[in-house]
Amino acid sequence: MADQLNIHEEDDQLAAAKRFWHNYAKPILGGIIIAGAGLFAWHWWQDHQQAQSEAASLQYQQLIQLTSRDSLDDSGRQAAQSIIDAIRDQHGGTLYADLAGMIQARLAVEGNDLQAAEQALDDVRQSSDRDEIRALAGLELARVQLGQDNADGALETLNGLQLPEAMAARGADIRGDIQLALGNTAEARSAWQDAVNLAREHDQELSGIQLKLDDLAPQEAS
Repeated sequence: MADQLNIHEEDDQLAAAKRFWHNYAKPILGGIIIAGAGLFAWHWWQDHQQAQSEAASLQYQQLIQLTSRDSLDDSGRQAAQSIIDAIRDQHGGTLYADLAGMIQARLAVEGNDLQAAEQALDDVRQSSDRDEIRALAGLELARVQLGQDNADGALETLNGLQLPEAMAARGADIRGDIQLALGNTAEARSAWQDAVNLAREHDQELSGIQLKLDDLAPQEAS
């Protein structure tokens, strides 16, 4: 009789254990598996991001080394463009992609292809989500447009920019160049004087502005 009671108790315990497994253990274990998978995925993503960042950094360093030469021949320009394309294709949306686009514009200017430079700078402005990069690309775009004798377009570009304080002096300098190209000497002088004051206020150096102001004096006197 005692043996039968023990058997019934064991059966009851086994049934209770099965109910616990069904009701609690499986969900708990499932949660552990999900959490473990999530943790693994997070570490994988972190490692992946770090690897991607390191790869982009290496490519960008190669680009800097290549484009820092005193002069680039056609093969050097092609090699630089290949690196730029790789950075923008493989690491789009990163700061490296933005800076690669800026270098692409500089190379185009050095090659006297201002239309290509304008396109590269416009691409950076459209693709970057960094305010400082968009502002910098906009300033350079205004310069390129001015170099294409499109002073009106340059002024429109400049007026549409939201410049951080650190770029205000450069913006005023470019505004002076544009106003002079439009024949507005008084506005040019005012803009350049603003540039001098802003550069002094932010402890920045802007070369050539005083020469522009000095050269403007004879024009205003005539």
